[in-house]
Amino acid sequence: MSNTLVSPDSRPRTDRRPQGTSLAGLVGVELRRLWWRRLTKVAVVAVVLFTGASVYNAYSQSSPERIAQQLDEYRILQQQAPRIAEECRQQQAVERDRSGDQSIDFGCDEQGQTPTLEQMGLALPVADTITDGIARTSSLLLAFVALLLGASFVGAEFSTGSMGLWLTFQPRRLRVASTKLVAAAVGGAAVAVLCLVLTNLGARMVAVVNRPGSDLDLPPVPALGEPLVVLGLRIVALALGAGIVGAALGLVLRHTAAVVGVVLGFAVVVEGIVMQAFLQGRLQRWSVLKNIEAFIERGTSYFAETCGPTSCEFTQQTLSYTHGWVFLSSVLLLVVLVGLVAFRRRDVT
Repeated sequence: MSNTLVSPDSRPRTDRRPQGTSLAGLVGVELRRLWWRRLTKVAVVAVVLFTGASVYNAYSQSSPERIAQQLDEYRILQQQAPRIAEECRQQQAVERDRSGDQSIDFGCDEQGQTPTLEQMGLALPVADTITDGIARTSSLLLAFVALLLGASFVGAEFSTGSMGLWLTFQPRRLRVASTKLVAAAVGGAAVAVLCLVLTNLGARMVAVVNRPGSDLDLPPVPALGEPLVVLGLRIVALALGAGIVGAALGLVLRHTAAVVGVVLGFAVVVEGIVMQAFLQGRLQRWSVLKNIEAFIERGTSYFAETCGPTSCEFTQQTLSYTHGWVFLSSVLLLVVLVGLVAFRRRDVT
């Protein structure tokens, strides 16, 4: 009799209660759901096609025939630069004698300088240089793709009603929301890594196929300002943050089209009009796009009006790398906080 009344497991009932799936397990489930979405596969294909088009463009610009033609033009300008500067000085001297104003400056020193390789459009087939150029160009596109993936991943859950069903199995809302944010971050970072890896492989293929002959007397290639790995980490971090922002906006707006509309409206109205037209450009310091540029390029600049004791004029202002990543991190934390609060307090049907 006593054996039938005693539980074979002598632990307390609270210890024997099922604990549910771990956080890592939930993130794995969310990642699988994100991968099997149709939009994810479309985004991957679009990124691959964009990378292929960029690599092909680099291949066309660095072909041996094009390099030889541009190199001839470069040498002609090198030969003509001293003559152009001397003619400029003669015209400047004549104008000074005619007007009697010795402060007249025609900028002859600048006219006598030989343009750089970048100004001539001379693209030498160097793998690191090609990768650097394509990566910087694609950084903003990768951020938008990551944001779209995060927004669609969360917005579709509300549109189809699966979010309410999911909360019946996992009623802890902050736990559910955090797993979706993490999955969106990993998805955005994965897309960026895919693009960077394909870009580097394509750039190295271009460098091998378009290797210039030894008969071309090519000028030295300017060294990169930083290792490619450091630039790649910043681009991946930007895509990761954009994925989190997209998912957090999805928690607030609950529809993919609404998130896309808000983002595009913000880009056009706020970034394109308000930041440029109001306060004579001084608002650009708080522009999201400008701070993204400062983060990727390790600093940027913009023109804004500054006023002194007697007059006002437009001057070049500097936006530092530190300001860029601090501003973007603050925006990220604010959007995530708003998304978590809205998801926790509002009803889910």
